Amino acid sequence: MFMLTELEEDALKEFFNMGLGMAADSLSQMVDNEVLLSLPQLKVASFQEAARMLVENQNEKLVAVRQNFKGELGGTALLIFPGAESLELVRTLLSEDMPLEVLTELEQETLLDVGNVILNAFLESFTQMMSVSFEFESAEFLKGNSNFLLDITSHMAAQERSLMKGSVAEHERAVVLMMDFKTSDEEQKEHTLSGFVVLLFSREALVILKRELDTILSML
Repeated sequence: MFMLTELEEDALKEFFNMGLGMAADSLSQMVDNEVLLSLPQLKVASFQEAARMLVENQNEKLVAVRQNFKGELGGTALLIFPGAESLELVRTLLSEDMPLEVLTELEQETLLDVGNVILNAFLESFTQMMSVSFEFESAEFLKGNSNFLLDITSHMAAQERSLMKGSVAEHERAVVLMMDFKTSDEEQKEHTLSGFVVLLFSREALVILKRELDTILSML
């Protein structure tokens, strides 16, 4: 079973915190309002465990922005929100009271923009700290439950790089990040939107990831 040491997990969390900082700055400029992102939880889990985490923490109906990446470190990145909170996120970012039907029309476009910013920032943090390179594919908007989102994502990624052969194996792993999202004007209301960033990797990609983390830690 693939495992990360405590030091490796700490190093990985630092990468993601760096990515969150870059994403928050970009989103703040995009909506002309300070956006605050935090990363309270990181877990390396099997695909099946990752699906259960989403169900345990969120409603069945989820929306996601998916972005495949390929190269030496290949896989799939997902930004996932509960369906109801995705509309609240759109309302928050647009800073306007809009009818539900208008919010629904803007949901896909707005979340694709947010997903591009956040997922690209996470992936850029990898390239800045590691000696690996990869290319991003176009982001896509999806709706469904957690099993559907994780299964269809791994299946699509398999077209470019073997994330799964036949069915998803128990030894394949996902990096699951719980993310809190708020704007500065909501700070007083103590209102936080929670979402997930999920990175899906094959065993081969995780071996490369672990190698890169060990190389960085050896230089400290």
